[in-house]
Amino acid sequence: MSIADVRRAGGNQEATAGRPLAGAVALFAGCLLLGLGVSQFGIRFLRDPALHVSVWWPLSGFALVLLVRLRPRAWPLALIGLAAGQFFTNLNTYYHAPSDALGILTAALGETVVIAVLLRRAFRGPVLLNSPAAAGRFALCAASGVAFGATVFALVQDPFTFALWHGYFRSHGLGVLVISPLFLVALGPRELLAELRRRRLNLEWAAQALVLGLVTAGVFMNDQRVVPSVVCMIPLLWGGLRLGTLRAMGSLLLMAVLATVGTLRGVGPIVQEPPDAQTLAIQLVVAAVSIGTLAVVLAAEQKSALLRLAKAGSADLVEAERIAGLGSSTWDLKTGEIRWSDGLYAQLGQTRESMPPDAESYVEKIHPDDRGVLLAALARVDSGEIPNMECRLLRPDHSWRTVLLRNRVDQDPDGRPAIMRSTVLDVTAIREAEKALQQAHTQLSGVLNAVENVGIVGAATSTSLITFFSPAAERMLGWRAEELVGLHNPLVYLSPADAERAMATTGIDDPMIALGQELLLRGHDRRRWTLVRKDGTQFPAHVGLSIINAPDGTPETYIATIFDLSPVLRAEAELQESQDRFRLAFEFAPTAMATVSLDDADLGRIRQANPALCRFTGKSEPELLECSLADLMTPAHAEAAAADLRKLLAGGGDSTTGEWAFHRADGGELWGLLSTSVVRPTDGRPPYLITMIEDITARMQLTERLRHEASHDPLTGLPNRQVLRRQLEDALAQPPASGAVAVLYVDLDGFKAVNDGRGHATGDELLVQVADRIAACVRASDVVSRLGGDEFAVLLPRVNDLDTARAIGERIVTALALDFDIDGVPCRIGASIGIALSPPDSPRAGDAPDLLNAADEAMYQAKRAGKGRVEVSSR
Repeated sequence: MSIADVRRAGGNQEATAGRPLAGAVALFAGCLLLGLGVSQFGIRFLRDPALHVSVWWPLSGFALVLLVRLRPRAWPLALIGLAAGQFFTNLNTYYHAPSDALGILTAALGETVVIAVLLRRAFRGPVLLNSPAAAGRFALCAASGVAFGATVFALVQDPFTFALWHGYFRSHGLGVLVISPLFLVALGPRELLAELRRRRLNLEWAAQALVLGLVTAGVFMNDQRVVPSVVCMIPLLWGGLRLGTLRAMGSLLLMAVLATVGTLRGVGPIVQEPPDAQTLAIQLVVAAVSIGTLAVVLAAEQKSALLRLAKAGSADLVEAERIAGLGSSTWDLKTGEIRWSDGLYAQLGQTRESMPPDAESYVEKIHPDDRGVLLAALARVDSGEIPNMECRLLRPDHSWRTVLLRNRVDQDPDGRPAIMRSTVLDVTAIREAEKALQQAHTQLSGVLNAVENVGIVGAATSTSLITFFSPAAERMLGWRAEELVGLHNPLVYLSPADAERAMATTGIDDPMIALGQELLLRGHDRRRWTLVRKDGTQFPAHVGLSIINAPDGTPETYIATIFDLSPVLRAEAELQESQDRFRLAFEFAPTAMATVSLDDADLGRIRQANPALCRFTGKSEPELLECSLADLMTPAHAEAAAADLRKLLAGGGDSTTGEWAFHRADGGELWGLLSTSVVRPTDGRPPYLITMIEDITARMQLTERLRHEASHDPLTGLPNRQVLRRQLEDALAQPPASGAVAVLYVDLDGFKAVNDGRGHATGDELLVQVADRIAACVRASDVVSRLGGDEFAVLLPRVNDLDTARAIGERIVTALALDFDIDGVPCRIGASIGIALSPPDSPRAGDAPDLLNAADEAMYQAKRAGKGRVEVSSR
């Protein structure tokens, strides 16, 4: 906190502490001045010099008003100030001895305190003289306090006399009577100031005070006995009836001062001897005038209050009509006079100036479709019976308001219709609400009727009787709504076991009350119940119970929603059975099966594997669950299978099948027919694959063997003529830039002699060795084929020139001319070779048969030329 903040806080504390001190000083000073001024006025102007007694002591009234307006904690300071002012006045005037001045002061202060305390207890709030009863309580308290002060005053005098007592009582009592009402009639300073700001009343008050002053001066300030003092009441009554309490009491004070001063001067109608009789007379006059004026003022105030209350009641009635949308009319059937209320004008959207209150004007505002009904009803007014009716009113803004007319015809003493009274209630909002409610009810009924699988039942909490039974509930339970609504409670379709459970839970013997109490404790309940149909059959149901509360928060309706679980339970049983069948089929199937994940995080990962898959792959189930399906395939086939799967998923298909090579855990290779199906669950779970792998290894091996046997020579293992021709066509189909294609046609020389002489077994062995020697003489890209018997052919797919083909042919001739060892016996044969080279500018694919024929012819040329040689075709 800064130094400035500390100083500011200190200044605030000093200011706060200074305000009570300043207020106390101001209160003391004010009370001191009031005591001095009022006591000086009372002694100098209101005191009878012959008797040394004030006719009425005004300080009693002012002091009392001051204490009543102040809080009790401020009384000591106020009393000290008043006492000081009066004490100084007493010492300076007639009570020169301090003891005498202190005695009269003690009596006055005690009187004021006693009256103030009694008034606080009597009124229990602000002291207001706003009714005769309040004035009576005030008078009783004032008389008690003044009597107390008179007693004290008489006791401190020497000697004590009753004359002293009642002289004090009259003087101080009259001071309280004249002064106190001037201040006690208003609520407080704000109200006093507000009242004094009323200019018109102030002008009238000034005129009334002037008249009153002139009249009082004429009566009491002149030496005359003709005009009585009662004449002064006339302007006082004027003020009491028209100017209100505050100004009337001010005028009364003016009259009392003038009358007292004039009488003490020895003039006026009540001057007499002895002096004590004169003092008593003026006191009686002032008291009578004060009481009379106070009574008139209070009566006028009560009348004004009643008028204000009546006006407020009328305004409240108008406001109530406006809020309720209510209007009223009165029709004097004898005079024809019609009166409309402000509420009726508000309904019509008119004012009293814009539309006169007559029947014709009202009928013109009625909707044409409703006008006939109203006119027919008015025509029956002489019968004294007019029905209530509903019609539509046209307003100036061209809107229609629906109103309900209630009519009553009052009769005169002769029994004839005299007055027709009507109330007109605006029910537009009610009818619109009813229409909306009907629409909502229709929509709700439509919705409930459309709900086929959920039955809805409502029951009143007060009677427990069924109030609503939906069509779906009728179909479920076999009851019709008209058989249950308003006649039975929900126990009619509840199983005894559920009712007993509710009674056991709550400890209540009545099952319906027990169910209601259970629902109240839970607030909302959903559970499985067993319900009973009309025919006595039972079915399981899922029942939801809830409570609808009334606008005041009390339970009004039980609502039950019923869902028949029979189809669900059957479906669950069928699903469980299907799952059990699948599990058994999966576990004991002879075919390898697996479920495979399609999640992005573990795409292709095996999630389940059956024993057959374990046997097929040679892996245990835990090992398989650590693998993906691709891990079980050879790399080339895994990529091809993955491409097929991606194609399946992208196209939204359901299944695919392929033959792929798989490798076992022991390093072996198997072939399998992989069938893959996509499973897309409807319960929100991600899709997955079910795969079946049929072991087709034996079939694939057989097929490969048959394919090999169909395309190869069974003796030598060399490709046969069909393979040679197909590969020759493929070679000829290649672009010329890859080189020429040559065919070597090889025919063995002397083979027939060996085969015939040494047997076919030797011939077969010889052919096998011949095939090996020819294969050893060619290039890796060349193809050696056995055409049949002792004829062979060599395909050279890419040769640069004829010399390359000739050189290969020469190598073959040389190799075959060497001896062969057949079971340890040497054997010699030879070979004749014909070469045909494809022309570079001819349609090469169609030259295969020609090329073979050309090589064959060249081979025969070699035979004719002496065998054991190579000849080139001239074609």
